[in-house]
Amino acid sequence: MSSLASLHQKILQHLSSQSFVAAHPMVVSLIQTSEHDTFYLAEGYFFLGIINSELGQFNKAVQCLEKAVSVQPSSEYFAYIAKCYALLGDTNRAMAAVDSVRLEQLNEPNALDTIGVALSRIGFHDQALTFFTKAISLNKTRPLYYYNYGMSLKFAGQFEAASVAYKNVLKLAPNHAPTHFALADLGGATVDENNISTLQAMLDKPDLPVDDRMHLAHALALELQQIGQHESAFAALISAKAEKANTLNYTIDDDIALFSALQNGALVNSNTPSGCPSERPIFIVGMPRSGTTLVERILSHHSQVGSGGELQDFGVAVKELTQTPGLKVLDIPTIEAAHTLDMTELGEHYITKTQRIAPSDARFIDKLPFNFFYIQLIKAALPNAKVIVMLRDPMDTCVGNFRQLFSLNSPYYNYAFHLETVGEFYCQFRQHIDFVKRVYGDGIYIQDYQTLVKEPEKQVRELLAYCNLPYEAQCLSVETNTLPVSTASKVQVRQPINTSSIGRWKKFGKATQPLYDILHAQGIV
Repeated sequence: MSSLASLHQKILQHLSSQSFVAAHPMVVSLIQTSEHDTFYLAEGYFFLGIINSELGQFNKAVQCLEKAVSVQPSSEYFAYIAKCYALLGDTNRAMAAVDSVRLEQLNEPNALDTIGVALSRIGFHDQALTFFTKAISLNKTRPLYYYNYGMSLKFAGQFEAASVAYKNVLKLAPNHAPTHFALADLGGATVDENNISTLQAMLDKPDLPVDDRMHLAHALALELQQIGQHESAFAALISAKAEKANTLNYTIDDDIALFSALQNGALVNSNTPSGCPSERPIFIVGMPRSGTTLVERILSHHSQVGSGGELQDFGVAVKELTQTPGLKVLDIPTIEAAHTLDMTELGEHYITKTQRIAPSDARFIDKLPFNFFYIQLIKAALPNAKVIVMLRDPMDTCVGNFRQLFSLNSPYYNYAFHLETVGEFYCQFRQHIDFVKRVYGDGIYIQDYQTLVKEPEKQVRELLAYCNLPYEAQCLSVETNTLPVSTASKVQVRQPINTSSIGRWKKFGKATQPLYDILHAQGIV
């Protein structure tokens, strides 16, 4: 075996054991000593890209991976480029990388799984299934292949197949906590048939990693709710979420400062004649668990409307143009720097980034709830875009946020680990929406969830009129909308419009009183 081949093999062993720091100097040496060997030179840049990706340095990873494909194009390299761009929220470039992959020639299961994950992250779940299926056909021993496959199946509405995939995970890895949560999330627990004792036993194990505890506690809470034990379910969440909160460097003051920065006068000049004239985007914003997915399902059932789901592209566009330092897409320096942007350039940049979203439809939906932070910028950069703000009963919204298992490593959901901080965050949100409504008036549309589900036809007619769309009765039949759903409402929104979620917070008893007190003190309830 040559010295390059030997070094290459050692690097692979380090990467396989996730010894990324130890692998780094070896990779640098491989690049330096393989100047005239295109295979090992490309592999060196590829490995450097993987290391940067695993360390969260996705922009650096892309640079290394692009260098690898410039030396020697490879479907495996493009797979990881797609992953990085998906994690950076760049739909166009992620899809361009996927387009460069030749599925019939790619027989490396990790790369196939990586492409599936990238496609799933940017909302192309149906396309992701093809890659997951081939990965599993090549290697049936990797639990994560089945788990990722199951997630895309669930988002695509194939719940029975998703259940089978999850059960395959547990055959290989019985203690895989995210899978226990995913199974519970499908529903179906009864008093006679449930996993409550199994989940409780797993939670009782000493030295359980805090993120595993979060998944298992949420799984337990879901099954307890399904058999009517709501107060016990809430107690399980309070305990686990408090433990997770103790690991975070967070106070509600962080978010209060962020909301305060939004009210800077430089962002709210609604009379500035600038911006990109495109009428394609329809933004649906609001607190998570407020009904944004329901409105997306209503509008995307219209013959002229497609959906991109929860797109990161507007926030990423702002970050790219402001060029502020730091890994957070949204922070105070970025908000302040955004004041000086050319709004036409910002709008055009967003439209370019989203050109692959529903290209055959006249309009497309961007329903990232937290885009409410960008309402002023959206109105300035895309003055003809429609902005729909969802409002739901404050107690239902806040309890829904507390009950939801959001991304455990995203700083944007740090407020959701204590009921009190959920309430304080919601108060800031409502003040912000009241503020932008005063500024833009009818330029934004407030949709009340309770009114929508109680009188859907009247509300849908008015919603479509705001969007300059003709009425189509099919919009009321959300249960027949076959588009994938990658949000917490993926099961619920495949049912007909109904009122069953109104007042659900009351089932959780006295434990919700601290939240009520906070909202009452602000005159919200």
